[in-house]
Amino acid sequence: MSISVGRNFFIVISFCLLSWCQFSFAYAGNELVKIETVKKAGSDTVIATNNSRMPVMVTLQLSSSSNLASSRNWPIQVQLAGGQSMELVEVSAANKQFGYTFYYSSQFVQGDAWARHDAGVSYRIPFLAGQAFQILQSADGPLFTHTTVATRYAVDINMPVGTTVIAARAGIVVEVVRQFADNGKAEAEFFDKANYVRVLHDDGSWADYVHLMQNSTQVQPGQRVEVGNLLGLSGNSGFSTTPHLHFHVQVNQNGTIISLPFRFRNAHDGVFTPLYQTWLIPDAQNLTASKTKTRKTLRECLPTGKAIDDAVIRCLSS
Repeated sequence: MSISVGRNFFIVISFCLLSWCQFSFAYAGNELVKIETVKKAGSDTVIATNNSRMPVMVTLQLSSSSNLASSRNWPIQVQLAGGQSMELVEVSAANKQFGYTFYYSSQFVQGDAWARHDAGVSYRIPFLAGQAFQILQSADGPLFTHTTVATRYAVDINMPVGTTVIAARAGIVVEVVRQFADNGKAEAEFFDKANYVRVLHDDGSWADYVHLMQNSTQVQPGQRVEVGNLLGLSGNSGFSTTPHLHFHVQVNQNGTIISLPFRFRNAHDGVFTPLYQTWLIPDAQNLTASKTKTRKTLRECLPTGKAIDDAVIRCLSS
């Protein structure tokens, strides 16, 4: 008789946020990565399925066992591409006259563990507006919430709700969250209620655009976006005290998600490192030439009961 038990724990996570703000993306193991133990005649096989569009590093740790023969040495660590399913290990009785037991835990980290960010890349200012917006938090200033390795180089950009957010770098959209209201507060219950778009770059790094307006995103997972393509509108969702855009670049470095230093670029300043309390001047593409002209407000462009669509986006950017 054989007895086998598998345990799937909560997984990994990326953090962010603004001055006095913080949030986390947390997923249960059976949502993005499914780990299951399949019984066969005289053996058990552990199978991992990556249901996300991001590569993931999966690790299995053997907690305890008896009379166990394993097809692989423990701990077991494998990388799965987006959508990939793989048999990780097969176990059976070392002595066939007796049963066996095994208990294991599983965890995963999103991202390619061997990715190397292209340090020569610069990022476009990730919004379109008729004015500059100030950086509220960055690596060179007071760190109110960006105090982990996953958030160290993130920036928070002060901007009103309804500002057009664009892709700072080309890549594949891998995650979109859009359902949360723009009622952000600095309270624990709002940690996981930020709307965001995650874009995976060709070098394996990714960028998160966070605190977007509810139901404003114009992209879908699996869609490729180029620099300057519309992602959605800025908002005030999640753990936040003021409307803003949180932006960071991350990579999986040997099993740990880390924040990376990056540089912005625009026509006014060229290539530069974002600094605390400085102003970001967006390129003028799709904007009116006159700086004195007042942009239309969200209320003007979005009549009561109307959904946010391409027409609304064009109205806000005109």
